[in-house]
Amino acid sequence: MKKLALAAMLSLFGAGANAALLTFDDIPGQANQQYGHAETYQGFAFNRTLDWINLVDMYWTLGAHSGSYALLNNYGGPGIVTKVGGGDFTFDGLYAKVWLYDQVRAGTVEGYKDGALVWSITQEIQNVDYVSFGAKSGLIDTLKLDLGDHFLVDDLALDQPAQHDVPEPASLALFGLALAGLAATRRKQA
Repeated sequence: MKKLALAAMLSLFGAGANAALLTFDDIPGQANQQYGHAETYQGFAFNRTLDWINLVDMYWTLGAHSGSYALLNNYGGPGIVTKVGGGDFTFDGLYAKVWLYDQVRAGTVEGYKDGALVWSITQEIQNVDYVSFGAKSGLIDTLKLDLGDHFLVDDLALDQPAQHDVPEPASLALFGLALAGLAATRRKQA
């Protein structure tokens, strides 16, 4: 009976999230293609400056951080990532490097909520190895990848808060009734 009550509590307060590790290796329709626009992927939308690209099996053998594919900015300007249909998410990290050879430069990753800057990370990126941009706390609705022209991003980790983190009053009332019934049953048994 205790297990049943615990299961009910966990389902009501199912504070969970939908973590997404975007590796860009399983975008539909990319088989046997070099690159393409990454419009939407795993619940997130990407602006026109961002494409996916095969960095292992095609012409460019620069390597992805994991797998064969990565996100490419080949047009210049910042890359923008938002949740499909709007909404909040958190940033749990990414790996980035310069697309062009023999370059080292500062790159910035920023999180915005309702147009206001929530956090910012600036560090040096290069073309040799992927550099890690670590997680930042705070809900955002826009991720801005301002890593200069021609950059690669892989293993982008984002987290979408569950929509039912706070139970509705009716659910709480039902849960209270269940607890009262459980207490009454225990009193009868004693």
